Parts: sequence; C-alpha cells; structure tokens
Amino acid sequence: MRHPAAIGVIGGYGAVGSAVVRRLHRAGVHPLLVAGRDRGRAEALVAGLPEGGPDVGALTVDLTDPDSLDRFTEGCRLVVNCAGPSYRVLDAVARAALRGGADYVDAAGDDPVRNLLYTDGGAERWVAAGRAAVLSAGALPGLSSLLPRALAARATGPVALDAYVGGVAPLTPAAAGDVLLGRGPEHGTPAAWYEGRVRERALAPRRGVRLDAFPAPVDAFPFLSTEAVRLARATDIGRVRWYTVFGGGRLAEELAMAWALDSTETADLVAAADEDVRRHGAWYGQEFHLWDGATDGPPTARLVLRAPDSYELSGFLAAAAALRMLDGAITPGVHFAADVLDPARVTEELAADGAAELKVL
Repeated sequence: MRHPAAIGVIGGYGAVGSAVVRRLHRAGVHPLLVAGRDRGRAEALVAGLPEGGPDVGALTVDLTDPDSLDRFTEGCRLVVNCAGPSYRVLDAVARAALRGGADYVDAAGDDPVRNLLYTDGGAERWVAAGRAAVLSAGALPGLSSLLPRALAARATGPVALDAYVGGVAPLTPAAAGDVLLGRGPEHGTPAAWYEGRVRERALAPRRGVRLDAFPAPVDAFPFLSTEAVRLARATDIGRVRWYTVFGGGRLAEELAMAWALDSTETADLVAAADEDVRRHGAWYGQEFHLWDGATDGPPTARLVLRAPDSYELSGFLAAAAALRMLDGAITPGVHFAADVLDPARVTEELAADGAAELKVL
C-alpha cells in the first residue's frame, strides 16, 4: 500500500518516536506513517491516538534492508528518524530519504552522520535535489545548543557560559548505545573552551553540586562536545565550561568500565541506569549560566530546565523541526537543528509544551 506524500516516522513507536507522532498528530499533519520492524507496536500506537484526527497508518520497515528503506521513503515527502542507536543507523536512512526525494529530520544524528553525508560532495546533492536534512534535533544534541543560544541572544556581550546537562533516567538499548559510543574526536573531549580554542584537562569533576535543574546534589564531569564548540563559535563566547551530570553513581561507574574495556555491549548500561532510577527516581535537567560583559562575580543570567526524562524533550524538538520543514522554513542542504531553528521561538514553544518546566532567571 502506497502512502503518497506521507510524513514517515521511523522508530515511531519508541520513546522518542511516539512523542514525535503524538505532536505531529495533534498539529494535524497528515498522512502520518508510523514505521519500524515491529508492525504490531506501530499499530498499537496508532490505535491509541485520539479519534477523529488526521490519517495515520502503520508500516513495517527494516533499516538493515536498503530495499525496504527505499520502498518506504519513495512514498514520503518527509522522513523523521527516531530509530537507533545512531552510531549503527548513521547515514543509511538519510541517504534513502534523498534517493526517495524526501526531506529528512534526525532526532539523534550528530557529527559522524554529518561527516558521512558530506563525503564525496554529498551535501551538494541535497542542495541540487532541493531537499533538506536536519540533524541533532533532540534534547542532547539539539536543545542543549538552542537553549543557551536563546539565553545569549538576550545579552549585550556574552563572554562566558557554564552548562550542566544530565540526570537520572532509564536507558533504552538504543540510547545506551549512543551513550556508550558518544566519545572520541567526532563527539567531544573532557576539556573546556577558552579564548577560541579547546583546552584539554582544564577542568576537574565537581562532586555533590547543587543546582536548580536537579532535585538532588549531582556529580558533574567536564565534557566539551562538538556541539558545544559550535555553540561557542556561533555566539562568540570566549569561555565555555560544559559538564555532563550524573544523579546516580551506578551508570557513571558502568560507563567508565565499558570505556576502559572498549566494550560495545549495552545490557549492563541499561541495568545500571535502571538501578539508579530505583534508588533516586527519574529526572532530567539542563542548566546554563551566562556572564554578560565580564566574568567577574556571579552569572548575569540563568536558564533552568527540569523534566521527567529527555525522551519527551527529544520528541518535542524533532517534531518542531519537522513542522518547520513542512512550512518550507528550512533551506536545502545538510544542517544541524541549532543552526536553522530559531532559539527564541523554540524556547517559547517548549515553555508552552508541557514536556518540561523552563525558567529564565
């Protein structure tokens, strides 16, 4: 069965994908296709949507089968990829979308995907085809760059930024895979940004930090992501200190062990995250401190986000990117979400969405 001009959500019954589908359905986007390997789960999600809304269908798609992907994308005008882990999906869905003549939104794809899409003049092919790809349209990366950009836009001369992102949450196997592989030069380094360059070993971990974004003291570990470097360059902020936050100890311990052993197994990470949730509850936050004009004294402004988990936040931003794409607001080419979405508009919409509590202080 063909669904001409459909908006297809791959992984649409997962934690992030279902959040995207619900928002697009509520916005009246049609026809929608919920796709993935498990058609039964896709059909169950469709059956649970409010009655009387736009047309929604379910379809089986196997990401490991190029023919299956091509059959799916040929019937779409926009493909939203919420499947993972991103390090395994990489550019496969994006290239199928381009072959099928569809635009593309990726909730998780970061620099490794962008680099693959740029190989052998790949970015130019998107422009020539009049199609756009938007990557990193999730909570992290994505909102983690848009929110501080919105904060910086309020300042007259932003000079320094501190960021704290993380919490305690269950991990899906796909999310655990991305956490496990989220290191190396294509992802980031335990460093800081000073005076226009990366400074290795410039920061030490912070233990027992109390911040408004988190309901309990947290441990914060320095990690300057490639997204944070792009943020520093885009805003011309001279000092960026970025921390990954852990609200429970088990996941941090298990992750350090997995990295030491160079393991790619995700089961132990999922179990460690579940143990942290049992002990501490589930919560997620992002907090940004901005200095305007000078770095002396306390920060000039703060943005505080609190949420039950990051999956709903990723669904919010991926849906927002999809809606901008459908509105024709994104030019052809390959982009990161933070470079093509309006930070102030995204912040306002997030405050009204209900996925998080958001305060600018």
